[in-house]
Amino acid sequence: MLNKVTDTAKELITFKAATTTIPYAKEIAKYFSIDNPLNSDFGFWASVLHFEMRYLSLDFFVEKSISSAVLELSAGYSLRSLEYTIKNPDKIYFDTDLRIVMNAKMEMLKRLDISVPGNLKVQEFDVLNPGSILTKDQDLLIINEGLLMYFDREKQSQILKNIHSVLQENGGTWVTADIYLKHETGSVGSDKDKKWERFFKSNNVMENYFDSFDQAEQFFYDNGFIIANKYEPEFEKFSSLPNLLNSASPQQLEALRSKGNIQQTWQLKTR
Repeated sequence: MLNKVTDTAKELITFKAATTTIPYAKEIAKYFSIDNPLNSDFGFWASVLHFEMRYLSLDFFVEKSISSAVLELSAGYSLRSLEYTIKNPDKIYFDTDLRIVMNAKMEMLKRLDISVPGNLKVQEFDVLNPGSILTKDQDLLIINEGLLMYFDREKQSQILKNIHSVLQENGGTWVTADIYLKHETGSVGSDKDKKWERFFKSNNVMENYFDSFDQAEQFFYDNGFIIANKYEPEFEKFSSLPNLLNSASPQQLEALRSKGNIQQTWQLKTR
């Protein structure tokens, strides 16, 4: 697998289904016939913790948002939108991705016999060619995870300008979990078969990461954004943490600690 960027939406289900905090993850994994690895080791649980933390970092901002609409970019097969619209019938959620993913998602919802609430809009949306704005004069919370790293700086700038234009038109903020520093994917054993490493190299992902958080902040500033808030990990909420600790040797935990913080989630506002 992992030949195209869109493949990552399905590949990540393996990790998300190993949590108890990500709604519908197990149902989605069952739909795609994805089983959790047997004898899951430290490397597996390190990846689970990372993607659980990334997912919940967006939830943190979604749950506290007062915006009347949420626009999720590159949503993949996540059903965060379904949970949100059921809990918030007076708000709108735009669940978006490329057409191939959205078509597959609608088929998945149909097969799982899940009715789509009226305030949930599952739509095609290309961040490089956004076309008409989905909603006007309606304060937006734009969110995304796992998007920017698949584009070089020039295209990242184009995406930022498109998002900036949408927020200028509507008002609101943007929360992105894509603030990654350059790092080795297999440094703690979470990529033993080098599948992700090969995929990242073929898509130049490492080159698209930032050298430092200061560099990232400057890049966003140059494209019209300033940081409004940063997510602080709430480790007590991560269901995968006990499994990670139970599977780790002292040397593996030290390697994880020494790697340091390589990802952050920022809430941005236009300047």
